Amino acid sequence: MDAGTRKGLLIGCGIPTLMFSGLMLIIAMPNIAGWLSPDPPRPKITYGEFPFRIEYEINGELVIVEDTKICEFDGFVLIGSNKLRRWKSHLASGNGESNYLLIQNAGDKMIYCNIGSVQYYMGDSAEYTMYGPPSFAYKKPGDIIFKTISPTELFNTYGIRLISWEFSDPIANNFY
Repeated sequence: MDAGTRKGLLIGCGIPTLMFSGLMLIIAMPNIAGWLSPDPPRPKITYGEFPFRIEYEINGELVIVEDTKICEFDGFVLIGSNKLRRWKSHLASGNGESNYLLIQNAGDKMIYCNIGSVQYYMGDSAEYTMYGPPSFAYKKPGDIIFKTISPTELFNTYGIRLISWEFSDPIANNFY
């Protein structure tokens, strides 16, 4: 191969490679900045147990659930270019998923009661609040997204009626 062909090949392959590399660097820049940024402040309180009680009816039959939401700090996570505190939670009974208590297996749908986010209970953010009665949601087996159900639909379709609820108060956490 002569010098002119090698030079043309080098330019023909080199310039697109450099352009592609530059584009990837521009796309990755926000994440690189996030990786290099300091972690947010750590919570002073990293573990909490929050008892709750829910009373409801399914087709006229009274059901009382007493359980405990267990919350724990789990380090930090990068979402987009933001580092956030990561929390994990579960129910002591194992009957549910993180923020949701399983109320009824309705065959093609699982009905859940939202018992509140781990951020709310661990005092991590003012945007997570709980006012009024808990909400209900469903999801189909294999789904990851919960879909909200109105109290009217909950009663008319599934015969479920919320009677009372008692949730623990969140902690007042400090971050350093």
